[in-house]
Amino acid sequence: MKKSILFSLSLSLLIFSCGEKSGSQEAESLGHTSGDASTAITTAVSESKTTSSIIDSYLAVKDALVADDQATAAAKSQDLVAALKSYDIASAKGEDLEELERLQVEATDFAEKLSSGDIAAQRESFQALSVVMKDLLKIAGTDRTLYQQYCPMYKNNTGGIWLSASEDIKNPLFGSSMLTCGKVEETIAMN
Repeated sequence: MKKSILFSLSLSLLIFSCGEKSGSQEAESLGHTSGDASTAITTAVSESKTTSSIIDSYLAVKDALVADDQATAAAKSQDLVAALKSYDIASAKGEDLEELERLQVEATDFAEKLSSGDIAAQRESFQALSVVMKDLLKIAGTDRTLYQQYCPMYKNNTGGIWLSASEDIKNPLFGSSMLTCGKVEETIAMN
């Protein structure tokens, strides 16, 4: 009896922590919060093709983590490191080039840590990289609309973010264990 009450409490907390669950969803999507961006704030940034390779490489790492593929995430992180290192800050239209340079160095450091053999460490580095990438792209610009997504359950319920090219939630911080946990918090769109 105590076990079933404890299980019920845990299940209720899980559902409450990450949104409502409809009765027709599969058990693996427990805790899903809608990816609908209609309630998200929108931030307009300059249009820039110079960040395309950085964004493409970042999204490739994200997709590998969504698929729980540690080896591909490590391999794709090398492309991301190369794209970040080759980014020409002088080509940026942003006004704060000194801050952009600081963010480029910080993003490169986190991207280099993604080559770790441990997927949990990769996910932790990826979440930190995501925070820096969001700030970098707000200064440098983007070539597409991106969605900042948030999972409140990551890192013992302190939460974590990532960027996606789609409103659909595919959580790289948990992968298949909580694939659809999250919501769109911000839309980063071109002017």
